[in-house]
Amino acid sequence: MVVRLVFIRIRKHWIGSSRMGKMKERFHYAIANEINVFPISEMMDEMIVDMVAWFLERNEMEGLVLNVYLKQELDCWGTCEKVGASEYDIQVSVQQNIRDAIATLMHELVHVQQWVNNKWSGDGEDEAVARQYSLADKYWNGE
Repeated sequence: MVVRLVFIRIRKHWIGSSRMGKMKERFHYAIANEINVFPISEMMDEMIVDMVAWFLERNEMEGLVLNVYLKQELDCWGTCEKVGASEYDIQVSVQQNIRDAIATLMHELVHVQQWVNNKWSGDGEDEAVARQYSLADKYWNGE
């Protein structure tokens, strides 16, 4: 199943086991970004869209196309590739626990931010590694 969204405002309610059982209400204003998710399940596509929108909003990033592929088989935990002037492909392995999978997605989104800002040191890995769990925890805790 492919979910293709161009959105200006999304309202999400998280109930039950999502986000450690806390009920959350979130508003996102990710203007003119397109997020395409190639999910394993419908529940996962909503989570991925919410995570990506949260990161883009937090970092005031607009005009992007992000294609997120959730993969059963991948030779690493995640990859990111610039495939167009403002289009990026991200792959995330689902063969890891939820915290590590969120951190991997955040890690790859940091690389997108580096490309958008044209600012990184070396290959950009040090910054992505340094920020991935902090960002994952901030997202999970609703910050």
